[in-house]
Amino acid sequence: MVALKVKFTNISLSQEVDWMHGFLFKNQWGWGKYIIRKHPKIKEIFFLKTENEQVNFLKNYITEFKKENYNIIEKNKIRYQLEWQKIEKDFFNILSEIIQVNWPDNRKTIKGMISINPICPCFLNDWSFSIFYNYKKIFYAMEVIMHESCHFLYFEKWKNIYPEVSNKKFESPHLEWHLSEIIAPIILNDQRVRKLLKQKAVFYDEHEKIKIDNKTLPKYFTELYNQNKCFDEFLDKSYKTIKENKNLFPMN
Repeated sequence: MVALKVKFTNISLSQEVDWMHGFLFKNQWGWGKYIIRKHPKIKEIFFLKTENEQVNFLKNYITEFKKENYNIIEKNKIRYQLEWQKIEKDFFNILSEIIQVNWPDNRKTIKGMISINPICPCFLNDWSFSIFYNYKKIFYAMEVIMHESCHFLYFEKWKNIYPEVSNKKFESPHLEWHLSEIIAPIILNDQRVRKLLKQKAVFYDEHEKIKIDNKTLPKYFTELYNQNKCFDEFLDKSYKTIKENKNLFPMN
C-alpha cells in the first residue's frame, strides 16, 4: 500500500522570482506569454535593461500581489488539499500499476508549492512542483497534480531501464524530457486514470504541432501506448522513435 502524500505549501519568494524570470527571458518556446496573460502588469519588465532591475521588479510585484490576494491563495491551498485527498491513494496505486514499478520506500511526501506562476515546473531532486494558485475549475488543479506526480515515478522507472543515462537528461531541453512530457498526458488518458480525473488530459501545444509519419506526437505515441501492454516495451520503442526524430525537437 502506497503511503505517499502530496502536501501543499506556499512557495518561497526567491524560488518564484527565479522561475518566473527564467520563463520570461530564457524559455526557447516563449512560455513567458502565459505569465503575461495572467499578470499583464509584468510586461513592464521588458523595458528594464539589467537583470538586477528585472529581479527587483519581480520581487516587488510578487510580494504586493500575494498581499492583495492572500485570502484566495490560502483558500485554494486548502481546497486543493481536500480535493486531492479524495483520489490520492487510488491514483498512486493506479500509476504504479500502469508504469509497472513501485514507489520508492524512502519517499513519503511530494511537495506542491502554491504559486502565482501559471507555468508549473517540477523538480526531481526534491520531489516538488509548482501549481497555480487560482484554477477556477478544480479538475485543472487535479490534472496538474497528477501530471507532475507522474514524472516522479516515471523517472524511477526510467532509471531502472536506462541506468546509464544521466539525470541531467531529465530536464529541458533534452529528448528524454520531451518524451516524459509527451508520455505523462498519455498515462493520464488511460481509462484507469480517466475515471479519477474525469476529463481528457492535455498535451503541450508545441508537441501537437510536431508530426511523425503524418501523425501528431500525441496521436503517434498514444497509438504506440495502446499497442504495448508492457510499459517497458512501450518506453523502449518510444525512446528509439524520439531519438530517430531528434531533429524535430528544439534542443537549445
